[in-house]
Amino acid sequence: MYSRFLLVPAAAVVFVQPAVALDIQTLAAAQQRLFPGATLVPADFSLSPENFERLKRIYQVPALRPAVKAWRVAEGGWLFLDQVYGLNDIVTYLVAVNADGAVKGIEILVCAEGYCGVTLPEWRAEFVGKTHGKWHPSEAVTNISGTTLSSTHIAEGVKKILAIHARFLPN
Repeated sequence: MYSRFLLVPAAAVVFVQPAVALDIQTLAAAQQRLFPGATLVPADFSLSPENFERLKRIYQVPALRPAVKAWRVAEGGWLFLDQVYGLNDIVTYLVAVNADGAVKGIEILVCAEGYCGVTLPEWRAEFVGKTHGKWHPSEAVTNISGTTLSSTHIAEGVKKILAIHARFLPN
């Protein structure tokens, strides 16, 4: 039996600093920002395998899982909790959809430190009024320099949520 000892040049060793997730706000605080004083009724559901595949194929959006975390708003509307990939983290956000199917607003709950440009009110306001359809996420909202992946993926996520709201809500 023998062993081999390899020397690795110092330049070949790369250190990666993990992204630190920042909790921007709590779920309860974000819910109150989007639907102040509203009564929220939990309404989680899962898409069937056929509908999950249809969602990805027809709307051309990435979807991580068929489970949907949602609340019905007693006064009308829906609230959806979703996650998308950022640069090297997962961004957690809420999408509020009015009874007419248009985005009321979005709130960011968690993102990686240094990549939280998506929390800017001006950028989030670009989603207000968007409805489901075959719009292209990278053309519908501005990409933020330094958070291009997060902003693109959130836009894709909002498009996905609007498709779910329009086509796949349970009866």
